[in-house]
Amino acid sequence: MERFMNVEQYQFVKKQAKKIANAYANTNDKNVLQAVQALVMESINEKLIGLDEDSSSIVKQIITIQTKEQLENFIEKIKGYVTPFEKLTEKELKKLFPKDKKLKVPDLKNVDWTEVSYLSWFDSGTNRKYIVYRNDNNIKSIRGVFSQSSKKGICTICNQHQSVGMFMSSKKGKAVGTYVKRGNYICVDSTVCNENLTDFTRLTDFIETIND
Repeated sequence: MERFMNVEQYQFVKKQAKKIANAYANTNDKNVLQAVQALVMESINEKLIGLDEDSSSIVKQIITIQTKEQLENFIEKIKGYVTPFEKLTEKELKKLFPKDKKLKVPDLKNVDWTEVSYLSWFDSGTNRKYIVYRNDNNIKSIRGVFSQSSKKGICTICNQHQSVGMFMSSKKGKAVGTYVKRGNYICVDSTVCNENLTDFTRLTDFIETIND
């Protein structure tokens, strides 16, 4: 089985599939349904460039979706063609954050690696949020102090209106004894964020801003 989608592309196709299912749930107008299908296929062709004939035929099955059951079956099928995030161990995570001697890591048994473009968790004991991501096939990490906002807002990473908080990272400044702080609002729930993340450049832009 050739894997021809990364996680963000998979999340994008899932969203498009849900659009078709929602259209069938809300109208019987054939013209409307055909228009939705056409827009979905146009969007997918722009997102998944250079697919071979076999891969393309698998994705095109999206236009056969009409019911919730068909939607779920389609999503389950294409999931097998996703290149997952690199499966990490507790030991590997601790190596990524050497300054945190008592690092608390998430339960990795519950992580579905085909659903995450990045791994993140929050330690309520230290008020720190940890982010692990892939950069040029290398696994990288950042951490920052995280404080949840009382109001919903736009997440810098997934660009959706969600429960967010301020992620603030600091590093040594050029002058001795000084520190530079950089941050932005990101989702409280990284699972929701990953589900909404369909453009990986938003994540890399956020990381670059923090590390700049």
